[in-house]
Amino acid sequence: MNRDIGIFAFALVVTPSTLIGCESTVPAQSPADRAASVERSYCTADFSESVVARVLDGSTIERVEPAYQGSASRGSNPRLQGAAIVVRPVQGETAEWLNRALECHGAHQLVAHAKGTTVRADPFWLEDSIVNIEVTSARDGFRIRVTGESSADAREILARAQALPRPENATAVFDAR
Repeated sequence: MNRDIGIFAFALVVTPSTLIGCESTVPAQSPADRAASVERSYCTADFSESVVARVLDGSTIERVEPAYQGSASRGSNPRLQGAAIVVRPVQGETAEWLNRALECHGAHQLVAHAKGTTVRADPFWLEDSIVNIEVTSARDGFRIRVTGESSADAREILARAQALPRPENATAVFDAR
């Protein structure tokens, strides 16, 4: 019996340690494959393009600004991560609802692009990578933070966000450091 406990304890110690650092035998999915998976799993008709149209047409955008990681200090510089888009809410809309709708929009656009369909460039999708979208409440509106995996992605996201149409009284911050 003690021998069986010893083998069980050895298996508990050795098995997890042998798994850490080992390469996965599962092939890496392309961004388009991951987007297709998101679209199949999470995107219903409730999250149609009409839900995000007001952001894409600029009618509710209040401002666009760069999104940085870190802060400027003597020893470090903040790193551009993408864009922050502040929008006015629609009555009854939640940050979670808008977040899901934008993620589904991005997944749909990336999948369509991968199939050869011409789609409009916007900050919620990129050709070769998945963007991270986070919507939070911002006083009387929502702050949509869109970030990429690399500096090049971040610059492209910011450029696309700044290119979105905006009402005359909206502001854009063009500091891309």
